[in-house]
Amino acid sequence: MSTVKASNWRSVELGRIVLVDNKELATIVEIIDHKRVLIDGPKIQRQSIALAKVVLTPIVLSKLPRGARTATVQKKWTAAEIDTKWASTSWAKKLASKERRSQLSDFERFQVLVLKKQSRYATKKALAKA
Repeated sequence: MSTVKASNWRSVELGRIVLVDNKELATIVEIIDHKRVLIDGPKIQRQSIALAKVVLTPIVLSKLPRGARTATVQKKWTAAEIDTKWASTSWAKKLASKERRSQLSDFERFQVLVLKKQSRYATKKALAKA
């Protein structure tokens, strides 16, 4: 019998950074039971949340004490530069571009369409030459 090892498997642990509703980041400060955790973050107030409603990220806030207070979480968050680490991930960039596209006006969407057409035409022309 062989074991399956997933490379992106993440465990629920103290200090693990989670993404809530595909918008805000928070960290796990306490594990309540196998389905619920206590989270806290700079943009989210301390609350109990089901693990089904959060997505675990690969970022971990190291050496966070169990049940850490909000001020402690804030200090460790800024010291570890979590926001810059998150912003540099491809996941965050993808979410940001998705948000940007949803905010486009009708004319801006038309401009994107024209630019895509122009780039397709340029690649076809280059391929035909080669």
